[in-house]
Amino acid sequence: MKDILTREWNKFLKDNELDSNLSTKIRFSWHLVGLFLNLLLTRWYLRKVDRRGRIILTKGCPAVQNKGSIVLGNVISIWSNISRTRLTTHRKGVLIIGNNNFINGAIISASTKITIGNNCKFGPFSMIIDSDFHNVKDHNLDGESGEIVIEDDVWIGAKATVLKGVRIGKGAVVAVGSVVTKDVPANAIVAGIPAKVIKDEK
Repeated sequence: MKDILTREWNKFLKDNELDSNLSTKIRFSWHLVGLFLNLLLTRWYLRKVDRRGRIILTKGCPAVQNKGSIVLGNVISIWSNISRTRLTTHRKGVLIIGNNNFINGAIISASTKITIGNNCKFGPFSMIIDSDFHNVKDHNLDGESGEIVIEDDVWIGAKATVLKGVRIGKGAVVAVGSVVTKDVPANAIVAGIPAKVIKDEK
């Protein structure tokens, strides 16, 4: 808890360009009250989640539909300002989100399994979907699905889409509007439809 308070204090001073005088400390106390209320509200928003870690914050109300299993790690920010974040698991689907992640208006839908590591960022309107939902030739049949793994320190840009069976390596960046259909190497930057490596930081 001490680490959280120190982080919030330093962030508060930086964001407001203030000195640590008495007036600032009073304003920070009100900031902590707002933070506490946010934590309570977040518990309500995420009531359908099977397991929640510590310090999960929301801005706006995310949509959560859980027919499988959803597990959230520690220190996660889930924003719905620009677009509404949607976390969905279908029957037998599993969604695991690690620690220190920032999700801003993304759609994440797990029919099989989606695993997200630590320190990842997801831009508005990005989509992580592990199923085709419907067969291309016969829409009355289920489509193919495949597990998605997003390793640590990955950045998914706005309106990017990650499709079934993909593994995105540690430190990779998916550019705005890209459609990822194949594995992405660690530390690579990918862009385009379908996404291709445009820069490799190895």
